[in-house]
Amino acid sequence: MTIRIVLDTDIGPDCDDVGAVAVLHALENLDEVRIAGMTHCTSSKWGAGCLDALNRFYGRGDIPIGTLTLPWFLDDDHVHAKYNKGITLGYPNRYQTESAPDAVEIMRKVLAEGEDGETAIVAIGPLINLMRLLESEGDQYSPLNGLQLVSAKVSRLVAMGGYFPAGKEWNFEMHPASAAHVVANWPTPIVFSGFEIGAPIHTGGSLHKALPDTHPLRKAYEWYVGVGETRHSWDLTAVLYVARGHHPFWELETGTATVDAQTGENGWTPNPNGKHAYLKAVTSPSLVAEVLDQLMTHETEEVGLSHA
Repeated sequence: MTIRIVLDTDIGPDCDDVGAVAVLHALENLDEVRIAGMTHCTSSKWGAGCLDALNRFYGRGDIPIGTLTLPWFLDDDHVHAKYNKGITLGYPNRYQTESAPDAVEIMRKVLAEGEDGETAIVAIGPLINLMRLLESEGDQYSPLNGLQLVSAKVSRLVAMGGYFPAGKEWNFEMHPASAAHVVANWPTPIVFSGFEIGAPIHTGGSLHKALPDTHPLRKAYEWYVGVGETRHSWDLTAVLYVARGHHPFWELETGTATVDAQTGENGWTPNPNGKHAYLKAVTSPSLVAEVLDQLMTHETEEVGLSHA
């Protein structure tokens, strides 16, 4: 069954976001997902262009893109633009010279265009866009407010965030208020791929052998970690899970998550009837890494090279 996906990403602070985008496009090539839209959840001026450039490279330049239009959130180029600026300026995209629409507007439009319960949202960054979506009012796309729209249109949220069963993780820590608000108020089931899931899964080390030196996925990893080096696979696991489910790599632990609105630290209460779940590893990380590396370089000859 093909799953309709909206991806919300902070693409820039870490290169695993690019890996997740590559995996998502490979899964669409395999008819496992349909990418309905992508949104960027920091104030960096390079995020929307980076996403659009990647989508165009993979032959899907019509995917709607939105970005956080609030200022000053994770927008330091010295820290958060090790590759997204290079991809935005180095590959064709719509946002080298113009601004992308607001992320919430794009989310509302894309959700309203879908059938009821058709869309899954995958969040692989801080949850500020999703908080703003929940707080949004009716507009030209739908008379429903954000909470009502999500309830009607979204099947589930898959979030790379948290450290389970309890702890601290970067995505939640960067904007604790939004993490706490979304986890407490999101009306559909949420599945978390926590820090502990992606950390031992190392991918990307063979990109310099599998991909030409003009490929933006290869460039992003080389700019971030160096040639032939691997990176943790936090964001990639969330994308893999939304398409293929937990078996055979993970089990689901069901319960209720909480997030401290001041610190971002998450807690967990087991509950077989809870609407939250987190992934729990049951196989070797190397087995997951093998699948992800294959997806990252899927159909290299057919996809993207004509755009290089």
